[in-house]
Amino acid sequence: MTARPKPLKLGCSYGVCFSPDGTRLAVLGRDLVLWDVAVRQKLWRGKFIAHMSDMAFSPDGSRLAIKSTTGQMAVVDAEAGQLLLNFQNKKEGEGCGPVWSPCGRYLADGGWDGSLRLRDAQTGEVLFTQAHAGEMLRDICAIDGGRRLLVQHGVKSVDEGQVQPPDYCSVWDWPLKAGGGRVVLSLPGWKSCATSPDGERLAVLHHAGGDEYLSVHAIDDGRVLATVPVEEGGGTGDALRWLPDGSALGRIGKGKLLFYAWPGLGVLAQEDVKYPCALDFLPASPLAAIGSWEAGMLMELNLHKETA
Repeated sequence: MTARPKPLKLGCSYGVCFSPDGTRLAVLGRDLVLWDVAVRQKLWRGKFIAHMSDMAFSPDGSRLAIKSTTGQMAVVDAEAGQLLLNFQNKKEGEGCGPVWSPCGRYLADGGWDGSLRLRDAQTGEVLFTQAHAGEMLRDICAIDGGRRLLVQHGVKSVDEGQVQPPDYCSVWDWPLKAGGGRVVLSLPGWKSCATSPDGERLAVLHHAGGDEYLSVHAIDDGRVLATVPVEEGGGTGDALRWLPDGSALGRIGKGKLLFYAWPGLGVLAQEDVKYPCALDFLPASPLAAIGSWEAGMLMELNLHKETA
C-alpha cells in the first residue's frame, strides 16, 4: 500500500476554501493566506480587515470576499493579494456569508439580526434587504452550482412559558427579491445542515428526544430519505459537508472527523484531528483541507478504511 503524502500544516485555520478550479487554497486564521495546492507554497498573506470570520471565492476565482465578526465586508484580489474594496459596514453586526451570485457581480450575506442583504460587489451598495423579525440567520450558502441560496433561520429565544419554534431553512433563487424565499424544511433541535453537490438533498444534524440524529431530506419537499442516531459532537462538532461526488458526508466531531456513506449513512472512516472547526474537499481528489483552532492541515483522506 502506498503511504499517504505528509500533511501540509496550515496552523490556526478556522476557515478553509478551495478555489473553483482547485489550484489554490484560501486559509482564514489570524491572517488570510493563499496557498498553491500543487507545489504547497504560500502565494501571499494579508490582514485586510480586523477579526475576519468568513470568506468565499468569486465564481471565476479572481476575487475573495471576506467578512468579519462585526459584519464588515471587503473584496480582495485573489491573484495579487491586494484589497480591492472595503465596504465600511462594520456596525452591522455579526452574521453569516458572504456568498457570490453566479455572475460574480453581487454578494449576499445574512445577519444575526435576521437581515438578508444583497450588495453590489464593485461598490458595496446595498441593493436589497429582507428582514426576518425575531430571527437570526445562522448560515447562508450557495447550492445547485451557485444558482440558488440556502439560508438557515434560527428563531430567537421566546418568553418564558412559550414554546420555542423550530429552526428552518429557505431556498432563494437569483435575483433575490422580497418574499422570494421558499421554506423547504423545519426541524426542532436544528444544529447544522449541508446541501448535496447536485442541490437535491439536505443533510441535517439535529436533536430529538434527548438524542442526536443525522438525517437526509429531499430538498424539494422535505421528505426524509434516511436518518441515523449519531454520537454527540461537543464543542464545534456540528458542521457538515458533502464530498464533491455526493458519495459521503463529512462531519466535524469532538477531536475527529467522521465520514458517513451515502446512501445508508453508515460510518465509513474517521480521522483524529485536534480542535477541528472547518472542512473542504478538492473535487476528483483525495485531498481535504481541515481547519483547526490549533493545527489545520491539507491532507489525503482514505474514506474506504473501515472504522474499528
